[in-house]
Amino acid sequence: MVHFGVLAGLYLGLGLLSGFLSGLLGIGGGVVLLPALLFILPLMVGHSVTPFEATEISMIQVTFAALMGILVHRPSTHVPLRRIILWALSALIGGAVGGLLSYRFSGRVILLLFLAETCLALFLLFFRPREVSPGDCPDGSPLEFPVMTAIGLTSGILGVGGGFLFYPVLTLFFRYPSFVAVGSSLAVMFPMAASASAFKILASGSLAPPTVPIVLGALGGSLLGSRFTKRLGAFRIRLFQGVLLSLTILRLLWSLFH
Repeated sequence: MVHFGVLAGLYLGLGLLSGFLSGLLGIGGGVVLLPALLFILPLMVGHSVTPFEATEISMIQVTFAALMGILVHRPSTHVPLRRIILWALSALIGGAVGGLLSYRFSGRVILLLFLAETCLALFLLFFRPREVSPGDCPDGSPLEFPVMTAIGLTSGILGVGGGFLFYPVLTLFFRYPSFVAVGSSLAVMFPMAASASAFKILASGSLAPPTVPIVLGALGGSLLGSRFTKRLGAFRIRLFQGVLLSLTILRLLWSLFH
């Protein structure tokens, strides 16, 4: 039996790591936390959570980490606030529906959906857009809103925030600068993740025990990571996201086939 203090410290560390990556790369952190809860945690301490509990914890962590990242990045200084609000509402609707439906999916189906979305994000990262300055933001496209809704729907089901899709979509398809895309991703993720979390809690009727220490760690990690984003630049952000997504894909494939 693992000592309670050791287990709480491990949860805190997972939250710190996922929150740091969320603030640093604008990916929500769930892409790290979800595999850690499902695969790494049982190996380290013999303690496991169900796929639904893992997605619930991940989405709650994403909510608080994204809020902290918004306060640091202040994306409305680069993108009109009205546009961010419309993005957020689109993702919120999709996230709420996905969070409500998520308990109907089996663990294997959740993993397959997670694998498909991660592969898509990695594929998009291969296409390197021309970097533009924060002052050259585009005027916006009507397609942004259905795309945000679709990302919110899958993210609400998976509990991974969707940030690893928001970034390549905003930079590749809609031509936003990398730093603007990171901050805007967090701004869109917050209401979407909050709504999905609320529906997941309503569906389960309770909070899983690891939730509180993970969220506390994510808050500190997100604040720290957000302060390093400008120093990375577009190339390093894409490189780190690509490495992270590749490792996640390999681990998902191993789990599905073994």
